[in-house]
Amino acid sequence: MGRFSPWVCYKGRSMNQPETKKNRSLKRVALSAILFGAIIILIMAVLVEIVLFIYPTLENYKRELDHEGSLVTALIGQEYLETVFDKVKDAYYSTPEEIRHDQYGDEYVSIIRPIADEEFLEARKILNTCKEQAKLENVYFTFFDEEYERLVYVIDGNDRKYAFLPGMWLSNENGTIDHPKTIERTLHSNWFLPVTYGTVQGWTATNYSEVYDSAGNVIGYMTMNITINSFARQIMMFLAIYIPVMVVVLIGIALLAAGAINKSIIVPINNLAGAARKYTSISKVERHVDTSVFEDLNIHTGDEIEQLWETMVDMEDDVSQAMKQIRDVTKKQERLATELDLAKNIQAAALPTDFKEISEKDEIELFAYMTPAKEVGGDFYDFFMIDEDHLGLVIADVSGKGIPAALFMMISKSLIKTRAMEGGSPSEILKFVNDSLCEDNINDMFVTVWLGILTISTGDVIAANAGHEYPFITGEDGKLTLYKDRHGMVIGAMGGIQYKDYGFKLAKGQRLFVYTDGVAEATNEKDELFGLERIEESLGRYDGDSPEGLIRYMKAEVDAFAGSMEQFDDITMLSLWYKG
Repeated sequence: MGRFSPWVCYKGRSMNQPETKKNRSLKRVALSAILFGAIIILIMAVLVEIVLFIYPTLENYKRELDHEGSLVTALIGQEYLETVFDKVKDAYYSTPEEIRHDQYGDEYVSIIRPIADEEFLEARKILNTCKEQAKLENVYFTFFDEEYERLVYVIDGNDRKYAFLPGMWLSNENGTIDHPKTIERTLHSNWFLPVTYGTVQGWTATNYSEVYDSAGNVIGYMTMNITINSFARQIMMFLAIYIPVMVVVLIGIALLAAGAINKSIIVPINNLAGAARKYTSISKVERHVDTSVFEDLNIHTGDEIEQLWETMVDMEDDVSQAMKQIRDVTKKQERLATELDLAKNIQAAALPTDFKEISEKDEIELFAYMTPAKEVGGDFYDFFMIDEDHLGLVIADVSGKGIPAALFMMISKSLIKTRAMEGGSPSEILKFVNDSLCEDNINDMFVTVWLGILTISTGDVIAANAGHEYPFITGEDGKLTLYKDRHGMVIGAMGGIQYKDYGFKLAKGQRLFVYTDGVAEATNEKDELFGLERIEESLGRYDGDSPEGLIRYMKAEVDAFAGSMEQFDDITMLSLWYKG
């Protein structure tokens, strides 16, 4: 038999509607949470009570109906049930569908009516008697057709004028039948009964008992319907009384809980929130006195709220002490920034920038550039006239960065220029500077140096390299090419070092390019180095003759390669064009 299944329709809010964020008070949130919890408790309590009431009642119905099914089967007898089943089955399947489809038609009725003989009527009487005595709505013996779409009657125990003849059937076309899975669940459960609702009979429960043949095979079901309207009324009455009482009780408990929570939690938290807003509005940078915004609250709840208040009091004191330290550090940083700015200006002033004075000579044109990685750097360049025909060229890189490197740079630059002005070869100058720096080098700093002396009239260059980068000199193809000179020990690492001179000649139109490792070691986002190969490629692409143009072109190439990467090392370059 079928069951009543209500369908519920739901229409949701459009997901495209904009939502406005609203601030809700903690008191309102707590009350909402308490009421929501009370509703959940109410629903759970109702469900538990219903289960505790319904389950044993249905279990009792199931037990009685199982007993009635067994009793009816025993009274009729398994042998006759199998016999009449075979008759009905043969009549049903031997009749063409176009005939049996009209089960009330004369042709089909004439085929199945002979089955209702005297013995059949006695069996139907037994079913009817059991129905009346057990106060059942009906009891009948049926089986499913092969397609499980029709429930075919074998014996119907209903009153004579309502009873189906053997071979008549019920389907979802002319009524409702339970699904085979529902029947299977009913057979194997000690409480489950399919329940249906009809406008005439009201609430009805259905039970199934299996009927077997002599070989132990299931041939059909002894089906029993029982009206449970009184049981349904008991449930409704229970809900009508129980739910209002529970609602009143839970609302009362919720209001009491809300009051207690408001007093012990919400009010102290609101006081803490107000104090926090007041504290954040105070200018703690300019104040020179301690505040006591949180301490004045004096919260003593004896729980985590009080611990939070104590923590906020300690935090306020810690912030006050930290702000004092920050003010002191800020003053020191301001002084340091001023000193760094002064050091930057001093360092910038120490590097020669009057390129026009040198470039006024017809034979040469010169330009140099230095960009520190920090406020002050350790790289430096220098050029100076030793006499009327000799030009000193220096580029160097001090180990480290910042103020220590800048101080070491100033000393190194001064020593190199002073010693070069006294005369001598580059190797002799570097030896003197190295020995001088090693005497008091307590910080173990060092500097790489490339020093060259150009004879302006002839283009001859005598140079020495103290651990510095290789220079680039114009080759036979007219392009700047890497010149792998001989390296000596860096300046300042070890005293008593002898350095070696080497020489080359600049012909008319040839150029010299020297630089620090900040150019070669510039790094991009992929952690790749600019490198000597890219330096040489970039120099080869430059088609101008201006040393300044070359330096600015190379700086642009390095910046484009590095992209957004921060400059890691000082970048210094010097370029000379020998015009002859």
